Amino acid sequence: MIRHALVLTSAWMLWRLVRKLTHKSPLDNIPGPRSQSVLTGNLQQLADRQGWDFHDELAEQYGSVVKINGLLGTPWLYVFDPVALQHILRDQQSYEELPWYTDSNTMILGPGILAVAGDVHRKQRRILKPAFSTSHLRERSRILPNNGEGLFRLPSLYSLVHAISSRINEENTEVDMMSWMGRMALELIGQVAFGHSFDPLTEDIADPYTEAVKAFAPETTAPVMILFRQFAPLAKALGPVWLRRALVQLVPVSCIKKVVGIADALHLRSSEIFSARKAALEAHQEDGKDIMSILLKANMKASDRDQLPDDQLLGQMSSILFAGMDTTSNALSRVLDLLSKNLDVQEKLRHEVLGARANGPLDFDQIHALSYLDAICKETLRLYPPAPQTFRGVPPSAMKDAILPLSRPLQTTNGTAITSLVVPRGTNIVVGIRASNLQTSVWGPDALEWRPERWLAPLPGSVEEAGVPGVYSHMMTFLGGARSCVGLQFALLEMKIVLIELLANFAFEPSSTRPVVWNLSGVAYPSTSVESTKSELWLRVRRLSVS
Repeated sequence: MIRHALVLTSAWMLWRLVRKLTHKSPLDNIPGPRSQSVLTGNLQQLADRQGWDFHDELAEQYGSVVKINGLLGTPWLYVFDPVALQHILRDQQSYEELPWYTDSNTMILGPGILAVAGDVHRKQRRILKPAFSTSHLRERSRILPNNGEGLFRLPSLYSLVHAISSRINEENTEVDMMSWMGRMALELIGQVAFGHSFDPLTEDIADPYTEAVKAFAPETTAPVMILFRQFAPLAKALGPVWLRRALVQLVPVSCIKKVVGIADALHLRSSEIFSARKAALEAHQEDGKDIMSILLKANMKASDRDQLPDDQLLGQMSSILFAGMDTTSNALSRVLDLLSKNLDVQEKLRHEVLGARANGPLDFDQIHALSYLDAICKETLRLYPPAPQTFRGVPPSAMKDAILPLSRPLQTTNGTAITSLVVPRGTNIVVGIRASNLQTSVWGPDALEWRPERWLAPLPGSVEEAGVPGVYSHMMTFLGGARSCVGLQFALLEMKIVLIELLANFAFEPSSTRPVVWNLSGVAYPSTSVESTKSELWLRVRRLSVS
């Protein structure tokens, strides 16, 4: 069977090479960087943990549509042109997440919303969307009193404050805030989404599930794994799941073994929680106000045509937990890192928070009415989107090549200017989320500066005129179209309520001994050195006398 797999892989690579040499692509004249490798093209630069300069080079030197080189020199597109993005994100008939991306996500996370496409994705999103709607969140978080009722069970936040307080003395003490943000985000998403407590935040524990979620993005988007994930559609043809798993275990590559361990940890805990929630609902033992219970009840009431099988519902758990914990905890860590380096901004935000809290608990609308907090969240998510890029493409099975219009003429390498381009079937497209958010033509000459005050005044007319198709404040951070982030409102509320509690109780300054290095990944994360892949953000933390 291993020999069969090697033959298939070799044949596929030979076919791709022959096709590259014998077929001229419509993308050949699109400007872009030289290929770094005959085998991997520019993919290692694209996925390198310190590849920020490469991404900036793509955005600054070649325009808003760039040709990069994929496996065996196959042309890919790196896109952040707003009109092109509108078509890529909204025209699901022509553009979708490609098989290698969805198939590999299915193998790791299960067939949840991050790992399916087409009609299956639309059906899953239709069932998920009401549970994450603004009206539902507002209703469940109408009041957040001290007895722990409401959307966010405040004892978790109190536990967070107590846990951090117990680890610092009267002097400034360094605390790994990335670790606490990860644990807090997992506990909140666990409570709200599944009615399950993952972490009481009372002990220094190493939870396999937490570690698996934190390791997911760095491991699955490492350069080597991006290459291996290209072969996911071929792996599906090798037989049933148990056989594919046995074959993968024989591959002598450490990152693959790590990803298998991550998948096992995610699936095991998700299965346990899913079974418990389903059994409790069927036995009428709980009121079922958590999101998973709402999904299960909605699924039970759905028609046979619209019902999701258990494996897809189970897949939602890993997808929601990863998306809800990793992106939010890393975004919170980025805010804290920036506040520690901008003490005047931190103090101004604290003043707003304490003033609002002086009148009692805050409800949904009062939280979102804190203008400076909102500005800081928006500016951080604009300049530092947790996921700097994502993937789309024209599926190999598409009936025809796609036509991609552009917002402005693109100068090709043969000297002609084009206003649209043909995108062949099977073309991989990198959606440049960060590049789109940083365009000086849209945001002005200070687009690369972290300046929360820009959101306290009318934005430049160029922002509205650009027509960026994102669902959040003219930026691409939460994407747009049919695959925009379904948990957008939940993520924003979670960020704000955690920041309110932290700023009311602690002051933050940069570590005096541990630097902060932000790594490019599926979700950007901090470490203490270029060499380290461990997520950590050490800050000097001081307990305030206010409450």
